[in-house]
Amino acid sequence: MQQSVFQRGSVRAALCASVLASNTLVAQQATNLRPVNDVARSTVRGTIVSGTDTTGIFAAEIRSRPGAVLGRTDQHGQFSVSANTGDTIVVRALGFRERRVMVSGAEMRVVLEVSPTVLSTYTTTVGQREIRGTEATVKTTVFDRSDIDAVAAISANQLLRQVPGLQEVASPPSQTTISIRGFSAARVLVLIDGEPVTGGLIENRDLGRLSTVATERIEVTKGPSSVEFGSDALGGVINLVSSAPTKTLSIDGVARQGGLGRMEGTAGVSQTLGDFGYRINGGWRQLDRVLGVDAVGSTFERVFDLRSSFRYRMSEKFSLRADVQGTTERQRWPVGGGYNGFIDNQSGQGFVEAQLQALGGAFRARAFAQRDNYQYRQSQLNVPIAGSGDLLEQHERINRVLLAYSRSAGRQTIDLGGQFTTRQLVAPTKVEGDSAEDHVSEVFAKDSWTIGPTLSTVGVRYTNSTLWGDAVNPSFGLAWQAASAWRFRGNIARGFRAPSFKEIRYTFANPAAGYTVVGNGDLRPESSWSTSVGGTFAPNGTVSFDVEGYRNNVKDLIDTRYGGTNSAGLAVYSNVNVARAHTNGVETSVRLMHGPYDATFGYDFLHTRDDELRLPLSQRAANTARAHVQREWSLLSGITTDLNVRYTGASKLIGTVGTSAGVVGKQGELLAIDAQLRVNLSHLAELSGGVNNLLNKRSMLYTPAYARQFFLALHLKWAATR
Repeated sequence: MQQSVFQRGSVRAALCASVLASNTLVAQQATNLRPVNDVARSTVRGTIVSGTDTTGIFAAEIRSRPGAVLGRTDQHGQFSVSANTGDTIVVRALGFRERRVMVSGAEMRVVLEVSPTVLSTYTTTVGQREIRGTEATVKTTVFDRSDIDAVAAISANQLLRQVPGLQEVASPPSQTTISIRGFSAARVLVLIDGEPVTGGLIENRDLGRLSTVATERIEVTKGPSSVEFGSDALGGVINLVSSAPTKTLSIDGVARQGGLGRMEGTAGVSQTLGDFGYRINGGWRQLDRVLGVDAVGSTFERVFDLRSSFRYRMSEKFSLRADVQGTTERQRWPVGGGYNGFIDNQSGQGFVEAQLQALGGAFRARAFAQRDNYQYRQSQLNVPIAGSGDLLEQHERINRVLLAYSRSAGRQTIDLGGQFTTRQLVAPTKVEGDSAEDHVSEVFAKDSWTIGPTLSTVGVRYTNSTLWGDAVNPSFGLAWQAASAWRFRGNIARGFRAPSFKEIRYTFANPAAGYTVVGNGDLRPESSWSTSVGGTFAPNGTVSFDVEGYRNNVKDLIDTRYGGTNSAGLAVYSNVNVARAHTNGVETSVRLMHGPYDATFGYDFLHTRDDELRLPLSQRAANTARAHVQREWSLLSGITTDLNVRYTGASKLIGTVGTSAGVVGKQGELLAIDAQLRVNLSHLAELSGGVNNLLNKRSMLYTPAYARQFFLALHLKWAATR
């Protein structure tokens, strides 16, 4: 899955055939045309698109045959140059094969073949602009809808746990998180359409809460990305990208049931009417297990989701978009003494956005708002009691506005922008004055330019917060297309993580356990420098090899340290900037496609070190690996089989021994085999069934939620024809 949007073998073959046919047709047309040199030069307009997905290529270069640059394409792949009918022009775009075509009229459409080393992936970057993998120097893994369906992933963690180098870490009692390159959840930024997910102010991010309903793709960027996204992107970024409205009326629904009380359902409708498109999707899922709790019986988790998107294209240069989504979640687990603990989360977020083509580039303005409510209660029943004595309710509020501008000029593409955010946490008895807030101002700039086969990027972001101060973060990147089969890349970047509201202003006491944790208003942001070097070898469209080495050095790491006892006899712990750490490793992947088979293999080696304690980072496996084999069978209306084998090595559990840190246990290794069979009953229905953790392996520190689970699903879909 590395660095590409998966395309099934048959689809890829068809696309390649389409590109070759298009090239042949244009060549034949060019042969039949005779240059008309005595005709005055006229304006020729056209579009340059990728042969893989037929979308426009940004910043493609159009040259005359002698070598003069005539122009470049805009954000939609469109161009306008001065040329004669019969002239030969050369079209170039980094990551695509160069092509020569003859001008045959006032309107042209040129299809470029993608280099096998960089397939047509997309990544959200500064100012929420989408770019191709050909325009990026960082390593990005993109999972499209077919990848999500291949593992029957209704929540994001079910897919991401499959990826080498991404380790799922359950945090009792109610969270499941993903670490990237050894960095924990607070240092991995999780986004939906470029906007932060809920729970960040008190470090309550839960990937198990994030539905894949209406998700077109999931992007995983490894390494610091603070220039693009700001705080928290020390280890990397996970971005869920929502599907756009379909061109015709489409109705879709899935019902799935399986072991461990698994029940899931989704439904959606989508359509575009003229210049207006909409999509409305809902989802529901539940499981009789809570991933972070080593218990069964009263454990339970249920999530409802609603996601919608509305888009209106007012003209060729101006468009509007509005997205709204909401989630409600309940978790239940035993807390002892015959009581159950309950966490209820309700959240909603949305944005309105306008895009305008003007001043030779593209403007993007976005206003975003988020609300989140967290409530904890206890009861001896299977439902909480309203107003019960053990009440904890907290509210998070985020509002922010963004203005960004992108322009391609000559060999350069420039991104500029600014962002202003207000954040507020309401936590009675936990924060002095019952609430805390801050205002964050950010400006960023990134410049990308191509010189022959090389792409260079330089970027910087400045961030200022009224709560913790400021930070400056630069980045440098280089990609070299040495040949059609070889592409090399390197990056140096500084990342940062701002101290959370919880670390600065939050006070938590647990008298039963004999301790209290107090916030520290003098905390500084954590920061890191990361270097990475990698390359891809793809001799043809059926095989590719990728390898990357990296190192991250972190300073001012925030940690909780013992500070004596208070007057009540409780041990006092506070958050301080004391720790230094580093992580380094090697990531490898291989992809093979042959006939009906599509196979990927990946292995990652990770070394972590707390430089102050001289201990490894807790629960960070040194070895992770995965193999995925997919085959299409020409039986019935079509059958697809998926086999996944994933391995997570053993790791040490670091905790407190007395008043100091040390090894307190071990997390065992996990070998899981997942399989799924999907049968097309017709063009309207698909029946699927499968199993997770076929061998029922569950080592130390893996909760009952990882037990073997069989499931069966029915997928219904209908789309109107034009």
